[in-house]
Amino acid sequence: MKKSQTALIIMLIAILGSSTISAVSSMNNMVTKLETHFYKGDHNDNLSIYNDIIDKTEIAANLVKLSKDYVSSSDSHVKEIQKLINDIPETKSISKLYKAVKSLDRDVDWLIAELGNKSLSSTHKDMLVKYQSEYRSENNTINSDNYNSLVRSYYEETKGFPGSLFRIIAKNAEYFE
Repeated sequence: MKKSQTALIIMLIAILGSSTISAVSSMNNMVTKLETHFYKGDHNDNLSIYNDIIDKTEIAANLVKLSKDYVSSSDSHVKEIQKLINDIPETKSISKLYKAVKSLDRDVDWLIAELGNKSLSSTHKDMLVKYQSEYRSENNTINSDNYNSLVRSYYEETKGFPGSLFRIIAKNAEYFE
């Protein structure tokens, strides 16, 4: 009798262990797909939020260059933009990246407004309009992406028992908000 109970317990442990490993692996694959969507695009085509963010940092760098004749390089907004231009590509957390991008947006908006109040040369006015348009276009593209909806779907699909328990072990899906 003891041998059959031991065998049953071992079999149950094996089944539970195997099910847990399988479920967590499946959840990790789902999170990896979300991260790939965010960083590389749906078809690894680099049409992604992350690449749009990098484009925004390049536009911000161009705005800083444009501003050098009109705004002090020691201005706190200019310094923060330069810091964020360097920090954003190094940021690995999607939620931290969101916060950095929001800070960049605030400072870039300030710089655009400040440059708009200056007597820019005709060429510099045209450059400002171009950079402002490009920056807004990147924002619109990012805002129209369905990444956060995909993350919500992941959490909906894995809610309840045992999904919420397995999420403790699985990779974390981060919202871009």
